[in-house]
Amino acid sequence: MTQTIIGYQFFEKEIAIEVRSELVSTKALPKKEGDVTIYWQNYEEAALDKPTFWYMRYDESMISTMGKPSEFKVTLPGESEKEEEGEEPSLPGDGGILIPSKGE
Repeated sequence: MTQTIIGYQFFEKEIAIEVRSELVSTKALPKKEGDVTIYWQNYEEAALDKPTFWYMRYDESMISTMGKPSEFKVTLPGESEKEEEGEEPSLPGDGGILIPSKGE
């Protein structure tokens, strides 16, 4: 399944890492000692697309650092062709998934 993304696209992973670092510096993260959040925005890999690329989803707080975002398509894992055509997905095996009850 493909999804249209509004954001920023990078064709080298190193550039995505560098941009993420710039965003951290811009936000001055972490704000205080003990903060867990270092990356308020991270990149994702479009591994099913050829050539593979990396991207960040747009957030309005990024525009001052990154400029205007673009729109592009990303192939995501997930839905089968039947689901895309509107057919109901079938259940695995004999019609269901066994969920163990407590203590099993």
